[in-house]
Parts: sequence; C-alpha cells; structure tokens
Amino acid sequence: MTGSKPNQHQEMAGQTVVVIGASSGIGLETARHVRALGGQVVMVGRDPGRLERAAEEVQPLSTTSFDATDPERLRQFFSELPSTVDHVISTAGGPSYAPLADMDLAQTSRHFGERLAMTVGMAKYSQGKVRDGGTLLFIGGTGAPARAWPSPRR
Repeated sequence: MTGSKPNQHQEMAGQTVVVIGASSGIGLETARHVRALGGQVVMVGRDPGRLERAAEEVQPLSTTSFDATDPERLRQFFSELPSTVDHVISTAGGPSYAPLADMDLAQTSRHFGERLAMTVGMAKYSQGKVRDGGTLLFIGGTGAPARAWPSPRR
C-alpha cells in the first residue's frame, strides 16, 4: 500500500470500536486511527462540547456524553448499544498531576478506587455487547511535570 492515503486502508472495515474518553488525547487519536483504517466508531466523552467538536472531525456512528465513573449511566450506555461491537477501548479519567511528596494518600486511594470500579464496570456491562473474539482495552496512567520528581543523586 505504499503511496496510498490513510483513508484508503481497510484493515478495520466492518468493525466497530467504542472509544470511551474519545474527545481528546489518546482516545481522540484512537478514534481518528480507526476511521482512517476503515472502521466505525462510537465516541463517548464527559464534556458534550468537546465531544461534539471531536465528532465533527471523526464522523462517528454516534456520540454519547456522560461521566464513565457513574456506574448506572455506564450500565445504561452498554445496555442501549443497538448491536454488538468489535472492540471497547477506554482512556477515560484524568491523570493525577502532583509531586509525590505532595500527594494526599486518601485522595489518591479514592481516585484509584474510582478508576478500578469504572474499569470493572466497563468489563461487566459490556458482556454480551462485544462480539466473540473482540477486545476490551483499558488505558490509564498518571503523570507529573518533570519538576515534580526529585533529580537523581549523583
């Protein structure tokens, strides 16, 4: 396929990917990539305005705006999917930016617990909605500005 345009690739033709956290960052780039490879996308994001702007570019099958940490809304989303999908990817949730020395452990524990519950909820509620052989992919992380970490001792 040397010299072909990205939208001429069809590696994902006939496949549908649900991208949770699709309005920016890795989620938006994933949605773009799926479309460039010929696949269809269902975009989910927390911020309706940002999701709408992202969808104008990507042209998904559909968009839904809600907070994925809300277990009832997450259950409702998956139960209302009109058909099975091939893949679900979640990049939802924000990283925690703070120097290690300044981290509040109680707050960090709540954040990780919420993130874990959201991930388990996605796995639980997507049962029967992801085709056999499909995938669930959960991406998470944390980051901090370079100044947040002490420099190594020499």
